[in-house]
Amino acid sequence: MTRSILSGLLGLLSVVAMASLPSACESGGVGDPCLPEDEYDPQFAGFKVTEENIESRSFQCQTRICLVNHFQGRVSCPLGQEAPPTCDPAAPGSCTDCKQSGSYAPDCKKNEDCLSNDCDVAGGFCRCGTPGAGNPNCPADWSCAADGACKLHICRDGLTNPDGSTKCQDPTLSAKDNEGRACCVPGTEDPVASPVCGQCAGNSDRNAEQAVYCSCRCGVAEGEDPDPNFNFCTCPQGFECKEIRPNVGLGDPNITGKYCIKDDSLFEGEQECGKVQGRYNSEQCEGNP
Repeated sequence: MTRSILSGLLGLLSVVAMASLPSACESGGVGDPCLPEDEYDPQFAGFKVTEENIESRSFQCQTRICLVNHFQGRVSCPLGQEAPPTCDPAAPGSCTDCKQSGSYAPDCKKNEDCLSNDCDVAGGFCRCGTPGAGNPNCPADWSCAADGACKLHICRDGLTNPDGSTKCQDPTLSAKDNEGRACCVPGTEDPVASPVCGQCAGNSDRNAEQAVYCSCRCGVAEGEDPDPNFNFCTCPQGFECKEIRPNVGLGDPNITGKYCIKDDSLFEGEQECGKVQGRYNSEQCEGNP
């Protein structure tokens, strides 16, 4: 197993995981905004409008379910971004402002568990070996730091405020105010290292407000027998019970089936995305530029 150590987020990520639903499902809080835990990963490039994501045991939701109903990009980064260039803080001239984006260290209990044959037994992680770039025990573009963990750094040139902080996009700001800002790990100034598509049109059913929120499971998948042992919820006013994840025999069957979604927001096709706000790439993003 490996772990991704995100600055300032160790406690949060240690208790949040994708897992089966609890035995009871309450409808209180359906429609409340939520931020998917995937967005705390600096390598996460964002969601795809062709897919759904059901995050169970979300501590942000009374229902414990954060639903991503065919949404594109990152909730925390409305305009998306191009992939920022990577850099090595030990290499002069790589860029003028080299900022750490993420840390990585595989779990271990003994030296033999590590490619580097160097386990920090007290910390429970593999040291990457000799500090520097190009270390074979680190992922591509990552460098081995003095503390023994692999680090990813990217250039923030042009993305720095006068106080030295990163200019991060904020979903509460207008598109104009977010222009020229970076995607950042929520709650931090750590810039995201991946290219991110801009969100779908603001008047579509596929933008963050209409497609990412707390929900609850209201029924089994089409064709499935009723489950008397699961306490399904009743959708509140303004929401309808629709199948989001068919049961195809893979994964946990307790998260398949129907969920409460906003009225008239059932996904019909990629064309619903409309005019993309911010970054658009025809090979990676749905919608129109």
